[in-house]
Amino acid sequence: MPPTRPNSATNPPATTTPVTNPSSSTTVGTLTTVSTTEGTSFGGKQAIAGAHIYLFAANTSGWGQPSVSLLNPRMPGVSIDKDGAYVTSSSSGNFSFTGLYSCTPGQQVYVYASNGNPGFSGVVVNPVIGMLAIFGACPASGSFAGQISAFVINEVSTVATAYALAGFMTDPTHVGSGNSANALAGLANAFSTYNNLVDLGTGTAKAYNDQGNGFIPQTKINALANLLVPCINSTGSGSACDTLFAATRPSTNDPLPANTAVAVLNMAHNPGLNVATLFKLAAAASPYLPTLAAAPNDWTLTITFFSDDMPGPYYPAVDSQGNVWVPGYANGNLLKFSPTGNILLDTRNGGLKQPFAVAIDAQDSPWIVNFIPGANSVSVLLNNGSPVTQTPYACGTNCFFPAFDPSGNLWLSGTDHTTVLAPSGSKVSSFLTDAYTSGIAVASNGSAWTLGHNGALYHLTLPSSSTRLTQSLTAATGNDLTPVAIDSADNVWFVSSRNNTLGKADPNGAMVSPAGGYTGGGLGGPAGIAIDGSNRVWVANRDNNSVSQFSNAGTALSPTTGFGTDSYTAGGVNIGLSGPRGIAIDPSGNLWVANFTYNSVTEFVGVATPVATPLSAANHGRLP
Repeated sequence: MPPTRPNSATNPPATTTPVTNPSSSTTVGTLTTVSTTEGTSFGGKQAIAGAHIYLFAANTSGWGQPSVSLLNPRMPGVSIDKDGAYVTSSSSGNFSFTGLYSCTPGQQVYVYASNGNPGFSGVVVNPVIGMLAIFGACPASGSFAGQISAFVINEVSTVATAYALAGFMTDPTHVGSGNSANALAGLANAFSTYNNLVDLGTGTAKAYNDQGNGFIPQTKINALANLLVPCINSTGSGSACDTLFAATRPSTNDPLPANTAVAVLNMAHNPGLNVATLFKLAAAASPYLPTLAAAPNDWTLTITFFSDDMPGPYYPAVDSQGNVWVPGYANGNLLKFSPTGNILLDTRNGGLKQPFAVAIDAQDSPWIVNFIPGANSVSVLLNNGSPVTQTPYACGTNCFFPAFDPSGNLWLSGTDHTTVLAPSGSKVSSFLTDAYTSGIAVASNGSAWTLGHNGALYHLTLPSSSTRLTQSLTAATGNDLTPVAIDSADNVWFVSSRNNTLGKADPNGAMVSPAGGYTGGGLGGPAGIAIDGSNRVWVANRDNNSVSQFSNAGTALSPTTGFGTDSYTAGGVNIGLSGPRGIAIDPSGNLWVANFTYNSVTEFVGVATPVATPLSAANHGRLP
């Protein structure tokens, strides 16, 4: 049964509410923490005085480039240091940007605060304070005056910013992307994700998205915020900061985090880090409520979006704007979710019937495999949901997974044939295969890879070349769900749901993984596979209700339980992964998983490296 949505009368979604009521021509902020002594919360907000407050825009000239400083150092009250121009917070934590900056319309803007006195008497500066908040896209006027009158920067806003921008942030002063349309869309979507997590005006974590179909992990966001509090409310030296920075250091080869913003960014990038140790920091000081009662499995932040009209979601795909297309297998429909989880489209056009898997072509049109035993077909829609044709294209018996080649031909894996359709829908070729529910992927040279019975690894090339290679990872006979993906070096990756293994073959089909495959990382009934922009491998686990992460060398990066096994309660509903199948990565670095047994999709915020979309033979494992 689908969960009950929150009642708007009793659980209204959070909205952006100013903390003061200044005139609409000003943009003022308040930098706060929560006063604590020996882990006991006394409530109320504690101002951070004397902090440096920067206004930055993301740099779109390249990945890893320094952020663009927006404050004008020639204006009164504006100073400058190695990081950029800044204003200084007052004894009450207040500061103003009014009249001190201009931004280019469309620039993605955020706020960074460093250093400051968190409430000690005398001249005390905590040099490891780092806090963040997001404004978003610069308005046409070149200023946020009239749009953002007042806002709060605190530990909660810091967590939300670090996770939302994890795919683009190297450190708090380096947020950058490429300048392709796909990269710019991913960057804008990442900034917008902030508003799903926190209320800008109050600095409080949300429980629901504004549309009411998304459940936000409010308790985990607050727990992450709470574990920053002991260090921020200190002089910067002592056990609280020492423990935080040691526990959020990715490896001994990496430097210790420079400040609290870097610490939480490291957690977003490495969500399996020292969970128990970090939770003790959160439990010692819990001013932000509600919070976690026990240590989580990991530090991933997941948002689950529901639709009452989406039972049995299977294998999704992401278009160039970051929209997520999800087939509703049981209802015969296709849903289009915006990059922030809003339902933009719910259609049954184009002869959809038991839709199983989606691929997006170069024109951003979804092609959907309809799994009708003995009479499979492919429906094609425009990006607005209109059907290209009301009569689906035939694809032979028992087609499963789709993938496009550089010429726009659609390759379709199947039980006894792999079929190739032209962009017009006519059949180009057909290859004999002996398979089960096998995936398919197309390399940069236009050749395709799929799997079959008795250890078959098929390499197929138009017009009719077929080479049967061998591998030892999949089940010899019977059904075995074996999705396939390709990285940027044209290595072929695949999983076996029956044998709980991950395999890798080189571009010629020679096995790279050991005879038993790569294991660990929480693999359990692996049902979906995706490659991110760093060529890391992500797997959705049907049996374990988790996601596994592997390096490109096959090393498990996720814990033995996988990521995402935590569940939480929102609106009286238990929220978590449920029979996950398809998995897709968007150009913001968010990982999307379809929950087949719970009419929902789950977004892992900022956990992956952004990847070019829609997925094509030319961009596997590449940045947007």
